[in-house]
Amino acid sequence: MITRRTFLAGAGSLVLVAACGGDDGGSSSTATTRPSGKQVLGSGFADGFSSPSVLVPGIPQRLPFVVFDAATGTPVREGGPASIEISIVRKQYVTATGATGGSTTTRVVETIVATGQAERHAEGIPTPYYPFTFTAPEAGEYEARAAFSSVPATFKVAARDAVKLVQVGEALRPVVTPTTAAARGVDPICTRTPQPCPFHAITLTDALAAKKPTVFVISTPGFCQTAICGPVLELLVEAQVARSRFQIVHAEVYVEPNKKTSGAPKTTEAVSTYGLDYEPTLFVADAGGIVRARLDFSWDRTELERAFATVA
Repeated sequence: MITRRTFLAGAGSLVLVAACGGDDGGSSSTATTRPSGKQVLGSGFADGFSSPSVLVPGIPQRLPFVVFDAATGTPVREGGPASIEISIVRKQYVTATGATGGSTTTRVVETIVATGQAERHAEGIPTPYYPFTFTAPEAGEYEARAAFSSVPATFKVAARDAVKLVQVGEALRPVVTPTTAAARGVDPICTRTPQPCPFHAITLTDALAAKKPTVFVISTPGFCQTAICGPVLELLVEAQVARSRFQIVHAEVYVEPNKKTSGAPKTTEAVSTYGLDYEPTLFVADAGGIVRARLDFSWDRTELERAFATVA
């Protein structure tokens, strides 16, 4: 687990950097426009260069992109495009040796593997993003390109066995998460303020044993109140009122987030069990504990609603 400071400084998560120090204005209602030419496409996820890749081949993967101001490097909250036409390009480096065994040359082979529209999402969160789903044919380097952006958003897809994340279609992993009755050494069990969230009544292990639809979210809202961890948890608090059939469990990222330490803070069992190098993440599973939707890095009210809807 990389430290919060390291993660937030990563190029793959600039969406969190800019929002953390700013005013949380909620969902932007400003009319969107065409990109100005001074905007560039960037990754709002761990891209494999500045932080370990979370993407694997052969399975549909969700990539939240962000439009950045080219001059300041900050996400565009107002005046961004309503949608973006994105092309995903596979880059392969082919090395050839001369016929007589002389010098070698390397050329780049580019193949377009996916194209499509990425719609703007900002319902209930401060920073708009553009989710795009594609299935990588293999591990390697890729680029996301948009006509308005002078530079592509580069990212890596890792080998399947190198990424320990639970994928859609796989089972949730039981964890005896901290509850209000048993903190299990985690202090506090919820960093939401002024009151803890209502999702610490049962452990994830007990929720799965109950054989009911389950939502599991891992985040640390108290340290990212105006970026994304806080807002997405509030969206879940709002949504659960009309979804009593779902069991919802929240787990924090750090064991003692307020404790001063010279090294990286100790992370919770949920983080290690789920192989996380980032936050937040959310899983929606059916009564059998099989994941039907997973949201990472950033999501809004619309995507959360769609995630709930994957469980009939």
